[in-house]
Formats: sequence, structure tokens, C-alpha cells
Amino acid sequence: MIIFLALPLGCGYSSEEPAENTKPQSLPPPPPPETITITAVGDLLMHMPVINSAKLEDGSYDFKPIFSEVKSLLSSSDLTIANLETRLAGKQFGYSGYPIFNCPEELAADLKAVGVDVITTANNHSLDQGWPGIVNTLHHIEAAGLSHVGTNRNQQEADQVFMTEIKNTKIGILNYTESTNGIPLPKGKEYAVNLMQKEKIYADIDKLKAQGAEVIIACLHFGTEYQRQPNEMQKNLVEELFVRGVDIVFGNHAHVIQPMDLRTVSSNTLEKPCFVVYSLGNFISNQTWRYSDCGLIVNVVLEKKSGQVAVKAADYVPVWVDTYTQQGQKKYRVLPVQKALEDYQAKTDPLLDQNDFSKLQEVWQDTTSLISEACPVITPKQIPGGSKI
Repeated sequence: MIIFLALPLGCGYSSEEPAENTKPQSLPPPPPPETITITAVGDLLMHMPVINSAKLEDGSYDFKPIFSEVKSLLSSSDLTIANLETRLAGKQFGYSGYPIFNCPEELAADLKAVGVDVITTANNHSLDQGWPGIVNTLHHIEAAGLSHVGTNRNQQEADQVFMTEIKNTKIGILNYTESTNGIPLPKGKEYAVNLMQKEKIYADIDKLKAQGAEVIIACLHFGTEYQRQPNEMQKNLVEELFVRGVDIVFGNHAHVIQPMDLRTVSSNTLEKPCFVVYSLGNFISNQTWRYSDCGLIVNVVLEKKSGQVAVKAADYVPVWVDTYTQQGQKKYRVLPVQKALEDYQAKTDPLLDQNDFSKLQEVWQDTTSLISEACPVITPKQIPGGSKI
């Protein structure tokens, strides 16, 4: 929970006059407030064409090239969170895309290599490979050196809450899903997936507070697919969580971008700034149609001042999934939109053609207009190589 204290500012004065021709000693300036940047990306929706594009001649898989153009944006943050909308159950279960996902386990290590720190695993595909999918996915995530939240191998894991410490700041992360596509929880293992049940969410928030969490992030897999506006359930739940003590909400599931908001909320008689993005869209997928072929990299900046932590600002980078052919094989890459537009105009990216340029312009306009209409104070991030981001 974030707490604000009003601290009086004052100057100390000496009763003695300074000696003649003696200049007063100037105090060193106070240190600047410490900041922490939290980054989140959308759905890792690993369809079979995406999986096949990463296959090497020796039968192994390398997903890193897909994310090479955004690696610096992911790795430069203090904490980067991604939603794993597939399972890493193992080759023995067969690799598959929609509707029952299973991806090569190399994906976990490759996500770590490009800058991801935490994987959220509670979503409507959590049970695609049954109980073995739960267990094996978490094993491969841990083997890659990644943290995870959302699914559980035993009751003890389900009863725990995830917290990490960054720059001496305790940050709690929660993850829940609205559904599992009608697949029932394994009998006797009802703890396997964190379902979006208010009593469970409220209890977990209280646990994080009791353990000293200074910031609480809720990653929610909710809403209506392919709708560009949040529904009433989403809006009401987010508001309730803010009041309960959540500071940041990252939404997924819609497979399109939904608006975001940065506003002041009253919680326990205190005013605090809170941030929500209702849907981050698709980070990688084979959904090549309008609104679903793109997503967001969202950055939320926390400021620690006088021992207190607060949401200070937020920005975003629109991204687009580009497809191209290399040696007869279909390939994918996630591109920062504004930089890709400039690369095309400067003729520095030979893989982009006029059709890509037109599509990039459309994505930029669709995304920035949607977000600015909902919250004008949140603007695209400025990064090297992009005049507007």
C-alpha cells in the first residue's frame, strides 16, 4: 500500500551573525527521489505459425529474434512482467496452438534473455494441458530463472503471495483469471489456478499488506475478447481493488488494446494515485487483423520520496507484429511502431514495404487516439530513434 505523508519544509537559522566578509555555507542539494520503472506487455499467444517460425534445423527453437527489436525496452526496466498465454508442458504432449496451447520450453529462457522478469500464468489457457501442464510449465519457468505468479502446484503455493524487493521497495504482484475456458480444475487440486474470486483477491491483498508491501500490482485476465472498451465488470472490479489497496492493474485477455487511466483514488481516508490499463493487447500472436495485430509496452514509474512510494507517471510504446519470409520460412518480429515508421521513411529497414508502412500508420493512429481520449495525460514514450516515443 502507498502512504502519503505531508512533511513540513523549513530552514535552520543561527542566532549568531556571520563574521564580516564570511559567506554563508550552502547546504548540499537533497538527493533526487529514487524511481522504479515497472513494465508490462500483453499476451504471449503462441499460435503454431509463431512456434514453427522459431524452429531451427537441429529441431530446437529460438524465440529471441521475435523480440530483438524490443529487447532494450524490456531489459531497461527495473521489473518486466509478461502474460504467458500458452503452456510449457513438454514435447511429449505435442506442440500446439489454438485452442489447446503448448509451446516449446525454450520460450522461457528466451523471455529471460530479452528482459522479462516475471511471468503471469493464470489465464483462460492455464489448464490447456491439464495438471501436467501446470506442473511442467512452472518447472520450465523456474529453470529459466524467471519468477511466476498465478498457478500453483500445491496448497502451500496457493496460500502464499508473491513479493519482490527492488531498490529496497517491496512490491507485491497478484494474478487471477476470470475463466479457464470451461475446463474444470483438477479434482482435489482446486488450488491449481488463481480464479477471480473477490474473497481470494481481498485476502491476498491483506496478506501483502501484512508482509509490508509498499506497492501492489494486480494482473487480471478479464473482460470481453475483441472489445476495445472495458465492460462494467472490469471497471467496477478495478475501482474496488484500488480502494482495497491495489496501486496498479495490468489487464489482459481481450486480444485488443483497451484504454488506460491514471487517477487519484481515495483509500482508507488517504488520497493515492493509481494506474490501470484494461488490456495490453497482443504482444505476439498470429492474429493479423486490425486491432489484434498490435499491443502495448506499458511503463509505470514509481517515485520513492521521504521513505514513501507513489505512482508518479505512466507511458507506453505501441508495438506491431510484423511477418516476413526468410529462406522460405515465415518469420515474426515485434516492432515499436513509431521507430518502424521512421525506419521505413529513412530506408533503414529493408524488410518493411509500403503495405507495412500503411499498417503501421493505422496502428499508431488507432492506439494513440484510443488512449488519449481516455486519459490525455498519458502519452507515448520517447525513446532513441523515435521522435514521438
